[in-house]
Amino acid sequence: MTSITIDNVTKQYGSGRKAVRAMRDVCLHIGEGELFFLLGPSGCGKTTLLRAIAGLHDVTAGAIRFGDRDVTHLPVEQRNTAMVFQNYALWPHMTVRQNVEFGPRMKQVPAGERRQRAESHLELVELLELAKRRPNQLSGGQQQRVALARALAASADCLLLDEPLSNLDAKLRLQMRTELRGLIKSSGATAVYVTHDQAEALSMADRIAVMHEGEIVQVGTPEEVYNRPANAFVADFIGEANFLDAIVKTADAETLTIETTAGMILAERPSDLAVSARDSVRVCIRPEWIAIAPTGASPSNTSDLPATIQQVIYLGGTRQYLCTLADQTPWRVSTLGEQHAPFAVGQEVLLCIAPSDVRILTA
Repeated sequence: MTSITIDNVTKQYGSGRKAVRAMRDVCLHIGEGELFFLLGPSGCGKTTLLRAIAGLHDVTAGAIRFGDRDVTHLPVEQRNTAMVFQNYALWPHMTVRQNVEFGPRMKQVPAGERRQRAESHLELVELLELAKRRPNQLSGGQQQRVALARALAASADCLLLDEPLSNLDAKLRLQMRTELRGLIKSSGATAVYVTHDQAEALSMADRIAVMHEGEIVQVGTPEEVYNRPANAFVADFIGEANFLDAIVKTADAETLTIETTAGMILAERPSDLAVSARDSVRVCIRPEWIAIAPTGASPSNTSDLPATIQQVIYLGGTRQYLCTLADQTPWRVSTLGEQHAPFAVGQEVLLCIAPSDVRILTA
């Protein structure tokens, strides 16, 4: 177990006018035993960063440290990391036990200790009874657990996971999220996990770094990143979000009065953003933070925007309404499926928003 420090790391391919920067001045600190996620769309630099930590990519500038040890220019075999790949990368000619023993064998661990270590980790992932099988005799979920057991058995300083659940079907992927988090946390390993799946990151991570175009745009717990997005990209990438461009009309110590093209709304003054009257801002509101009410029947202490129902989508546990505001901006509203009798397509309604649920972003 070790902490990981990424200090102003840049990765550039090529030079001159054809140079492409995959990462720009990335700074991170990952604590010992933390399950840390790198989240972002394809091409954002997250896998490049993971591979730089592993030593599979060199860096153009900056430093990488494991604890107090500078590993920036060390080869892979001297970093003591273990990686779980997207396709599991199990040796097809080896049994399950032999695959798990592979890391300790490369470190010249005695045969008896190798076997004991392999069996204890296979027991941890509940696959000891399949130790004599080969990878092609296992399901996708079982192969994923073997890959994890192999990585843990290597006794590495840190565990690196590159979209390990992406090859599983949706139901198994959902089941494996809980199992995988439990296995990693029980091992005590420091883990860095790459994914583009926001639900995976929100449900599993201790903390998340959101990446965009080679840079880290926000770091925080799942709750912080979802509830307090740093900018419109984070708000839009993680979950669903409704936006309106607006102008701050008045600003006091606690409350902002904001004029949008769809109506006036009140918002709590953000503690992490300097906002004054006449500033241009962008308003962000999650669909599930909005109450929907018939015209003339709104709750108290909310800002109400008139809207028209354009479509109703029943999703079992929830019902989603696609609405248009007075300025024809499309918005989504999500409610519990049986919270009330459904509103009808074409019905005029009020979208009711509490000041505490309005997020202010720089325009």
